[in-house]
Amino acid sequence: MTLLLAGLLVPVAALTFSVEVVGTSMEPTVHPGDRLLVDVLAREDISRFDLVEATVFGSTVVKRVIGLPGDRIEVRVGDEASLVLLTPSGTTTTYRVDNPAWTAQAGTLQRPCCAPDGSSTGPAGPVVVPPDHFWVIGDNWGASDDSRVYGFVPAQDVVAQLDRRILPLDRAGVVPSDVRLEPAAVEP
Repeated sequence: MTLLLAGLLVPVAALTFSVEVVGTSMEPTVHPGDRLLVDVLAREDISRFDLVEATVFGSTVVKRVIGLPGDRIEVRVGDEASLVLLTPSGTTTTYRVDNPAWTAQAGTLQRPCCAPDGSSTGPAGPVVVPPDHFWVIGDNWGASDDSRVYGFVPAQDVVAQLDRRILPLDRAGVVPSDVRLEPAAVEP
């Protein structure tokens, strides 16, 4: 009887403490229908490049954290390539965010950024992430509504960190992340 009860409780608990990915904004990292385990305890320890669940304009979104409080962010869109430039808080070195998922995800939503609110709704240029906020973007950044649309995300609106996929079972485990900072070969 105990084994049967445990067999029922484990799937129910896993589904209760998970979020289903909706939309294509995080492809190819996660796909629509994937279920990611939420870690609400880690929401106070969000790091650069973490996947997070956040509430934006009343909707739940899954995005990647790029900018932390105090970081300087700029998105440059060019004919050949688009760049996300980042100067980490407390430094003067500008880096290019290298996310291999972006190279195959041109899409139609690439736009220069950022206006003072972190969005691409005004004149584009570098902007500093305010205290207690994050700047987020989708891995399918050419087809993602993210900070370029809704601006900075208040830390209080980040619900959880997401680092484990529980469904589908054939891809269950740690969600891969090979995003890194590379020295920028452009003028800041």
